[in-house]
Amino acid sequence: MRSNSLRNDKRIVVVLPNRVGDAILSLPLLICLKRLVTDHGPTGTVIETVTFSPLIEVFAAVGVTGVTQMGFGTRLRSWLKPPDMAFFLTATSKNFGFHARSTFGLRQRNKQLVRYDNNLPCLRGEPLPAALEQHLTTKCRLPRYCVQPFGIALALGYSVEQVLSSFSFSRQSLPLDRSPLTAEQAGAAPYLVYCMEAAYGKGRRNDVRRWVTEHHLGLARQLSERHGCRIVFIGLAADPPIPESGRFLDLRGRLSLWQLFQVMAGANGYVGNDTGPLHLANLAGIPSTGIYSSEDHHAPLFGELNTVVMRPAGPDDVLPEVQRMIHSTALAAW
Repeated sequence: MRSNSLRNDKRIVVVLPNRVGDAILSLPLLICLKRLVTDHGPTGTVIETVTFSPLIEVFAAVGVTGVTQMGFGTRLRSWLKPPDMAFFLTATSKNFGFHARSTFGLRQRNKQLVRYDNNLPCLRGEPLPAALEQHLTTKCRLPRYCVQPFGIALALGYSVEQVLSSFSFSRQSLPLDRSPLTAEQAGAAPYLVYCMEAAYGKGRRNDVRRWVTEHHLGLARQLSERHGCRIVFIGLAADPPIPESGRFLDLRGRLSLWQLFQVMAGANGYVGNDTGPLHLANLAGIPSTGIYSSEDHHAPLFGELNTVVMRPAGPDDVLPEVQRMIHSTALAAW
């Protein structure tokens, strides 16, 4: 198809995944689609974004504006004034109730409430044209999870050549505005953010993504004792208890996503599982040491900021990588 197969004045909505990390990893696609509309039209075409996660303030801080929160009002408006097309990046029952004249998504048998007019094989891993995949993975250095949804650009009628000419990606593509990020701080002294949870801390099917709790606490203790690190623990669950220490601050269950992002932006590094806060830390531009317990993981947008430690047996396997992160930042001055 060619881009002129899209008529003028088309309103297109992209509905982001409901998980924090997956929503953040969708940002390159949003940037690409908006650039394609600007560079290649058609005239009057508008790309809108809907998110389930409360990330609107976070997105605005990196220059992604015009995002709508999914809720009853958003669903109601979609029936009163439906968009021409809606692309759902994940098949979830939370999509139920949002209406468009034509819907695109990944059909799954276990999602009985979700019906799409058009299936999107690209979301299931259907190969993209080789030139496009090479551009995205090599030149733009996007992680694998980010690449497949770019099939949506082709489904809209844009050519590979148009994508290549319009889209590039780097850390400068999502510049962080620090001016609204000073309200929530974890103290003036340097600190690390630590997250022991993964996959929202819920569900046995995600247990494989969680490192052993005792290993986390043992690593935090070593960092505190050897380097005098102040460590801020974040997450949703207040269990297990954090040992009392003058250098440990437990903020679990006390922060909104926006407040967490503010804490991230003031930190000198992140340590923890493969989970949403790691992607927030990456978006905030701080270095991270990611602890991965499964080969099936989602690398963050800016891989140069993240050190991968795959299936560590214990704290001693992770400590050297965190020490390298410490000595590469202002934490070395502690």
